[in-house]
Amino acid sequence: MKSISFRFALASVSVALLVFALVGGVNYLFLKKALLEDAGQRAGLIVEKSSLQIQEIITRTRNSSQQAMTALRNGGYSPEVIKKVLTRTLRQEPLYYGMAMAFEPGVFRDTPFCPYYFKKDGSIHYLDLANNTYWYEQKAWYGRVKKELAASWSDLYFDKGGGETLMATYSAPVMEQNRFAGVLTIDLSLESLQQIISSIHVLRTGYAILLSRNNKILVHPDGSKIMQQYSQAAIEYDRIIREGDHWIYYGHVGSTRLTLGIVMPQAELFATLHTMSMILVVLALLGALLLIVTMVMVSRRLTRPIEQLTALTREISLGNFEKKIELPKTHDEIYQLTRSVHRMQDAIRQYMEDIQSAARKQQKIESELEIAGAIQMSMLPGPLPETTTVEVAATLQPARAVGGDFYDYFHMDDEHLCLVMADVSGKGMPAAMFMATAISYIRAYGDSWTSAAKIVGKLNRTMVKNNEANMFVTLFLAVLNLRTGRMSFVNGGHTEPYLIDADGITKLPSSGNPPIGAFEGVEYREETIVLSHGQQLFLYTDGVNEAYAADDEQFGEKRLGGLLKQCGQTAPAGCLASIREALDDFCRDCEQSDDITMLCVRYP
Repeated sequence: MKSISFRFALASVSVALLVFALVGGVNYLFLKKALLEDAGQRAGLIVEKSSLQIQEIITRTRNSSQQAMTALRNGGYSPEVIKKVLTRTLRQEPLYYGMAMAFEPGVFRDTPFCPYYFKKDGSIHYLDLANNTYWYEQKAWYGRVKKELAASWSDLYFDKGGGETLMATYSAPVMEQNRFAGVLTIDLSLESLQQIISSIHVLRTGYAILLSRNNKILVHPDGSKIMQQYSQAAIEYDRIIREGDHWIYYGHVGSTRLTLGIVMPQAELFATLHTMSMILVVLALLGALLLIVTMVMVSRRLTRPIEQLTALTREISLGNFEKKIELPKTHDEIYQLTRSVHRMQDAIRQYMEDIQSAARKQQKIESELEIAGAIQMSMLPGPLPETTTVEVAATLQPARAVGGDFYDYFHMDDEHLCLVMADVSGKGMPAAMFMATAISYIRAYGDSWTSAAKIVGKLNRTMVKNNEANMFVTLFLAVLNLRTGRMSFVNGGHTEPYLIDADGITKLPSSGNPPIGAFEGVEYREETIVLSHGQQLFLYTDGVNEAYAADDEQFGEKRLGGLLKQCGQTAPAGCLASIREALDDFCRDCEQSDDITMLCVRYP
């Protein structure tokens, strides 16, 4: 017959394993859903970024065509002018493979004439397409433009025997005094498009593919599949779907009617989840084994004879509350006393455990806040490259372990520097998480645009979504042209910055823009100034001017302005140090009530 201790341990372990299986299963499903949602969002951002890059190439081609037609019209369409304009455009744009000017017979010339200049072996060659083997007037690209009098793009094609590369042709009508005079074409080599798509790396072996409007493969890691028909007939856009052993996200590439697919192997997408699940299973089995051993030991301790009661009370008097004795079989005074002793032991032990648990929880909270604060500070930008001409200094001192203030500065490209100063509503972890999200989006959008209004407008639309906590950000974002000193900026409900020079200080007035994340459909107004050499821009949050002394007096704008007037010839780091010293002296005997954040930039 099995012992009570064994049956008790087996029942306890069975219940524990059942609960673990249910909790683990639910947790697995939720984590898997979260991983898929995150993967879909990341894939969507990749598609959006790639679309912008591809759209920029298309826009450049249209502009080049317009410029070439203007130059030809001004030059009189002579062969010398045609050669000069077409060859110059081909040299200026590495992406262009060839250009042609197909004339309508009877306008400028009585006979067909179609000079075509193209790149081959590192030089530009010439060919007249008006010959006995190529009747350009009968070609679809010529007839369509002549009929519609509108520019058009051909389908993407692989130029076998010619450029040996993925190409598309842009054809535009040439008009002379409201009369059709011919067609100007640009053959666009899409090697850069292939490079854009091929540079996309997802997980360890994930990749991206590009499909034409009729679902032909244009870009694929396997070169043998290029220009083949894509096997997937039905495509679902803007959501991550499973296809065999892969999860794929399909997205439209801007207005091009192309499709970009982000392919993620299922094994890699859920690798972390599967590893974590295996670890939890192993830990559960080890825990079950440990629980069985523990329950058997406890059960045996409870079955000890009554004679150990005296020794038990002695152990209790010495502070040992774990030792147990077996309850007697007869319900007499000893039985009642033993139960009372057991209850006393349990109560004292539980009380001690509660005290220890409360201490551990408090210690864990403080530790997590310290870690969160360290992570928050690590998100702040480091020194700019030594090649940067401007001087930048910044400081952030949160009122708590984590705060809602943040600043940022980063190169958007070789010529533009983005400057950010912001203050999230609220305090603590929610504000810090909201701040981290805002920083991530600002840096992502700063890689796509150099317009302050566009970046802030996009940020507002993003932050308004799913803002169930009704939080918002007051923000000042500026884009500084390092070469010209021209600075465009948007002030979204933030404190007004100062301009500092040798003659004094000036405030940059606010345009009345609301905070970020508060309202939908806001069109943010952008202001522009030009910094002169030696001028400094001082950005700050309200934790500076609203700092309190022990007698509830505010530091105030007047004190701040007086300090800034003395910084006309001072480096940004020295300026911030003097203000920080003044704040410390002013708030010496009181606790810091708000985050203190400052950023100073001097234009050389």
